[in-house]
Amino acid sequence: MEVLLSVGTIVMALIISWRDIQTRKVIDYEIAWFSFFTVMPRALEPWLNNEFIMDYGSAVPRLPYWLSQALRLAPALGGAALLLALALPARRITGRTMIGVGDVLFAAAAGFALTAGGSVRMVCLAFFLALPFSLFLFIARRPRKPLPFIPFLALSAFLVRKVPFLSEWFF
Repeated sequence: MEVLLSVGTIVMALIISWRDIQTRKVIDYEIAWFSFFTVMPRALEPWLNNEFIMDYGSAVPRLPYWLSQALRLAPALGGAALLLALALPARRITGRTMIGVGDVLFAAAAGFALTAGGSVRMVCLAFFLALPFSLFLFIARRPRKPLPFIPFLALSAFLVRKVPFLSEWFF
């Protein structure tokens, strides 16, 4: 089951990245499927609330399953929050949309597959990976040409997940 979910995550990330490169559009149902494949491994883990509250007897009630799931997934949204925090001032300064809603949604969905700190590392690594391409566009005198960001987010999510020493060393 875990292999199937991993393959689904990779396939959806490739589809979304390709569409972002070709059309600069992100389709909602593709993000929904990507989210499904990233959330399901965590949702299928049994008894997550054991990680949040130790068994002290009947004096401390156990967390409901849905609340323990929400508390476990919430820190994964750090990268999306960082992108959103950068997108709003960038739009005010430049007068155009630099980071789209699709980028933020993809970062949120990809963050579900990572640890709490991994989500922010994913976004920082994506900016670092996009730097040579944006410099090339600047040197080629095409600074207004949009640069699709989801492929960099997808690659950085893969690197943070599968090559963790790279992101820990880098950040």
